Amino acid sequence: MQRAKRTRVQGETREEIIPESIYFDSVGYMYRALSWEDVAKRGGNVCALQYAAHDARQSIEQLLFEEIVLCVGTQLDRSEYEKCKGNSTKLHKVIRRLNPDYNKLGKFTQAIISALPHSPSLIIWDHKKLLKHWGKVSNFLHWAGEPAETVESMEWFQKGIEAVEEAGCYIWKKNQAGFTGIIMPQDMQPEIRACWERFRVSEIDLDSVNWTARIALPVLSKRNKA
Repeated sequence: MQRAKRTRVQGETREEIIPESIYFDSVGYMYRALSWEDVAKRGGNVCALQYAAHDARQSIEQLLFEEIVLCVGTQLDRSEYEKCKGNSTKLHKVIRRLNPDYNKLGKFTQAIISALPHSPSLIIWDHKKLLKHWGKVSNFLHWAGEPAETVESMEWFQKGIEAVEEAGCYIWKKNQAGFTGIIMPQDMQPEIRACWERFRVSEIDLDSVNWTARIALPVLSKRNKA
């Protein structure tokens, strides 16, 4: 699960953003991205926009890496880690290769957890959407034409603000709405594992998964206490 949620504070100054609550995870990077974006928007500051775009892109890359750690666990050896560094597309490909059923596993976990009383909401990230946002914010970190068409252009500046806001709102709002978590097949009880295998090959749907969990979880709970 992720650490405690935090509240976005707008109107921070540059001096307040840099040293405040430094977390080098996807949430920390996006907090700083949105803070810089707020500075850029309030003052028409191109440098602040580029700082915002940098931290937004870093947030997306970190989030994809966090997804890899979550979905493959100890399967991520040093050689796979080296392949991931510096390329968000490779991060996405590693997830698909090491855990091709990851999206299904996330939905399955969500259906299982929802059978518990007072269960937390689980987040399922859309990796294609993350990559799309990564590409948009990256456009404002590379030379894209003469100054009149970029850093001196209000249209270019506004597009940059929108790109950071779209990426930031997607990640921030989704993060605030739930927690990231997944049940790895090797950690499942036999009854849940059998249910997963049936869902994985599309023999049953999510409603059936939830129904099975509601029946099985009380039994499993008693077994674990025995």
